[in-house]
Amino acid sequence: MQELMFLGLFVLALAIGWFLGRREAIKVGFMLQPHGSAVDKQYFIGLNYLLNEQPDEAIETFIRALEVNPETVETHIAIGKLFCQRGDVERAIKVHQNLLARPSLTREQADRVQLELARDYLAVGMHQRAERLLEELAGSGSSLRAEALVDLVAVYEHQHEWGEAIAIGERLLRERPEFSATLAQYHCELAAQSLQRREAADAQRHLGAALKVEPLCVRALIMLAELHVQAVEYKAAADLLQRLAQQAPDFVPEVLALAERCADNGALDLADYLDQALERSSKPVVAIVLARARLVQRTEGAASAERFLLQRLQQQPSLSGVQELLRLRGPAGHAADPVPGLLEALSRTRPRYRCYSCGFAGNKLYWQCPSCQSWSTVKPLKGHELV
Repeated sequence: MQELMFLGLFVLALAIGWFLGRREAIKVGFMLQPHGSAVDKQYFIGLNYLLNEQPDEAIETFIRALEVNPETVETHIAIGKLFCQRGDVERAIKVHQNLLARPSLTREQADRVQLELARDYLAVGMHQRAERLLEELAGSGSSLRAEALVDLVAVYEHQHEWGEAIAIGERLLRERPEFSATLAQYHCELAAQSLQRREAADAQRHLGAALKVEPLCVRALIMLAELHVQAVEYKAAADLLQRLAQQAPDFVPEVLALAERCADNGALDLADYLDQALERSSKPVVAIVLARARLVQRTEGAASAERFLLQRLQQQPSLSGVQELLRLRGPAGHAADPVPGLLEALSRTRPRYRCYSCGFAGNKLYWQCPSCQSWSTVKPLKGHELV
């Protein structure tokens, strides 16, 4: 089915390109006889191959039939892209190399072909050749400069060369300000490497750079708070946790252990902190509600915690909330009551996070989505436990 679709699109593109090329050739006097020409014959030979289920021969014939001129360059580029998408990258490279060798291309057309050729090289792992072409485009005044930088930074990201990725990302940031979230993640990756080497000061420097690029970088806030707690700098950690509650309250469950450490050392009012997170979100993550209910139980007793939780559950029903409510109400009617166990089993099957770019869902927080590779798009689900 995919093969038929590919051939259909291919023939359509070639037919359009052939028509435009033929019209241009007639216009400038290259074709003295518009009917019965060699191009016509090649075109019909290609159709014959296609009807006889010889697609490779048909494609080669069509390419020979399609003249390269300013009006058909885009068609040739499209042909190469179709080859690459089909997995026939070697043929895509040949098409784009052949185009790039043509002296009649405009500067814009040559840049487009160069970009597609670089992408062909990337598809087969020829990174050095791709980098050279992309660097040339990125350093020029081409209208494709931003696209070249995007592809170039993706090369370094794939190779985990975070320093180089940051250098290119800073150039890309001038073209696309929204890249700041991804650039901050590159700094966090360097910080993670520093932590593996137990270089806390170096990690702190990289995290500071991440927050300078993107003040709302949740990962940098959490990592920096962890470093301050490890250094027994609870006030500094508490300040970062407060920023998190204000800017990204849905991520507060990720730092509950840190918040409790700060509270135990007098640097944070835990009740006020959780209330702040609840107020900042119209539909808070269930884990924050449960943490607040447990705190109420410790300070005011099970009855108060039950009232608090029941009020929240009436506004936002959840499986985890019902489980906690049953726990607060004490032992079930008999020891063999299956309801708590069933609720727990059902709760374990529910995802806790989702990528808001591709829809990937899971029970682990990823800073880079494992499905679509987007950065900072995986977030805690809100309302996912509704019954």
